[in-house]
Amino acid sequence: MFNVQIVDDEPIVRIGLKKLIPWEEYGFKVVCEAQNGVEALEQLNEYKIDLVITDIEMPIMNGIDYIKKINERKVKPVVVILTAYAEFEYAKTAINYGVSGYILKPIVESQICETLQQVKKNLSITVDRKFNSELDNKLIDTVLLTDHSAFQILESVIEEENSYGENDLNYTCFRFFYILETIINHIKKKYINLDKLENLDIYLNLKNKQFITKEDLISEFKEEITRIFNILEKYYLIYKDNIVRQACNYVIDHIDEKISLTIVSNALGISKNYFCSLFKQETGENFLSYVTKMKMQRAKYLLKEKNMRIYEVCNYLGYVDTTYFTKLFKKYCGMTPQEYKKSECENYEFVEKKII
Repeated sequence: MFNVQIVDDEPIVRIGLKKLIPWEEYGFKVVCEAQNGVEALEQLNEYKIDLVITDIEMPIMNGIDYIKKINERKVKPVVVILTAYAEFEYAKTAINYGVSGYILKPIVESQICETLQQVKKNLSITVDRKFNSELDNKLIDTVLLTDHSAFQILESVIEEENSYGENDLNYTCFRFFYILETIINHIKKKYINLDKLENLDIYLNLKNKQFITKEDLISEFKEEITRIFNILEKYYLIYKDNIVRQACNYVIDHIDEKISLTIVSNALGISKNYFCSLFKQETGENFLSYVTKMKMQRAKYLLKEKNMRIYEVCNYLGYVDTTYFTKLFKKYCGMTPQEYKKSECENYEFVEKKII
């Protein structure tokens, strides 16, 4: 039997964990519990602990500080953290201290059982597992800069993950999720209205999927990194020239409003002619064509994500003539709004019949 310590300041969580899980069926036994890191440290001197399951936010000594103290010991138990999506920015600190996994709140029995099975394997084979945070941060930075060297760094991350074999899927998922969430949070902070055009939170599906092999998980991660990179390129948010980037950001921020060359050049404090020339030189396309393309992207988002009717989207984006809007949509999207809704929306027939 492997000995378990549960550390959480909420009694209901500790009681729930003890009663929810058939610990002995998985080869574990809960031998002690604590409500903060100080109390937990005292128990480490009293009991032989193989597995620590600890919360992050706790009084007196929080989970991160407790993990630091564990890391100073010669004999270290395996550590699994309890965390919520809202705590991920804080929880990522634990990566530097060799955390072996995580359990998301609200707690689900199946997730804990999967974690216990993995921990048991690792305790048996004594895997020394640490994340290369420096490599992760390089990947994050280069993606945000849309530097194509990001894909070389991505391969290095994947190569490192493959070196750990197939027995650490939870750890790999945790690492990938941290990288993706950090990138998306930076993008949302810098381009606060980009999610009006793209569903930036698709990466959250990574936590909802059951990956059979590490190869499947790696494939999903690569696809998501590529998707994010392409989004930044697609909206010309990559240009070092501040004027071009500011103009594109202005368009995104005001995508539901009337946007003209005069309005944007006045907002940037430059002449229309200079701005037109600069934008064309930097991006290879006309600024008004870019605006229309962004409007059509917004239309796609509204048709699919918000499931709005076609005439509603037309009016919402400031187009008076539905026929003209349809022509523009087909020019930029390769199909009519009707065809797009039919391919993307499950209840297309139900919605469109109500238009008349």
